[in-house]
Amino acid sequence: MSNVDYTKTPLERLAYMQAQRYWVERAFQEAKSELGMSDYQVRKWDAWHRHMALVMLALAFLVKERILYKQDYPLLSSRDIRLMIIAMLLNEPAAVDQRIQQLEARHKQRRRDIERYDKTEATK
Repeated sequence: MSNVDYTKTPLERLAYMQAQRYWVERAFQEAKSELGMSDYQVRKWDAWHRHMALVMLALAFLVKERILYKQDYPLLSSRDIRLMIIAMLLNEPAAVDQRIQQLEARHKQRRRDIERYDKTEATK
């Protein structure tokens, strides 16, 4: 269901718009799980708007960081970035090093899982 004019909109454009829904839903999922989008406790409409603005600002920062480090860490997630920021705020170099090791171990496991899935799909 959409408010688009079906007589004037090409089918390819409709398909593209539908495919973009995944990325929008994924962004909302990350904002809720990692940034506290659904954890607001406000009494006024203005406060809700401020909370949502801060969440969206934080989400934009996470996306920028993922793009910035895509070459070094192609599987970098919002959770990885959030955990690294927490370790850095503790101002303990050992904690940062430990987080980097954990991050690399998780990424190695994810890569193996992706490769294993690709092999099973290729044999079908």
